[in-house]
Amino acid sequence: MESLDIDSGVLKPLINPEAHIPENRFNDARCDRAGRLWAGSMPLDAATPTGALYRFDAAGAWEKMDSGFAVSNGLDWSPDDRTFYFVDTGPGIIYAYDFDIATGEISKRREFARIAPEEGRPDGLTVDADGNVWCAIWDGWCVRRYRPDGRLDREISLPVPRPTSCAFGGKDLETLFITSARVRLPERTLADAPLSGGVFALEPGVCGQRPVSFVG
Repeated sequence: MESLDIDSGVLKPLINPEAHIPENRFNDARCDRAGRLWAGSMPLDAATPTGALYRFDAAGAWEKMDSGFAVSNGLDWSPDDRTFYFVDTGPGIIYAYDFDIATGEISKRREFARIAPEEGRPDGLTVDADGNVWCAIWDGWCVRRYRPDGRLDREISLPVPRPTSCAFGGKDLETLFITSARVRLPERTLADAPLSGGVFALEPGVCGQRPVSFVG
């Protein structure tokens, strides 16, 4: 991992917990409400479950929190800080863990939602102020919302096959922004979905949670 000096554009190496696994890279990251940074790694070919979930603290300390992931992806917390959500796109699973905000520990990993391969794959996600989990569905042409009990209760169709992530922003965090990809899409698909690679915005009728900056 590296830090970027905005003024000079210089990247400075910080931490590399997987220097011994050169075929891995990091993917999505987010800070919990204590300011700790969480990030997941994944193999470059997304073929083997060598990815892991890490927690980085202000002093530069890090800890591997879980492992065995093919494509580490979206992550976020419930509004009460009692549940942590984490995506492994490879098997198509959104996991839930018990979370302790005071210690930064996770436990009791369980399957929160599973997306069938023919419906797409879960990618980036965000949790709204009511505790609902919004997840971009890669190759699914949609964003889905799951209730805190894991029940799917809403699906928003999109004009692109590969939405990649979603986040709340704008005035009072009332706008849901959705990113998308056009990588490796055949010309035929791009002809049907020319907006692939674009960013979309909608007002779903709920608000997001305020983001937190890293304390380091």
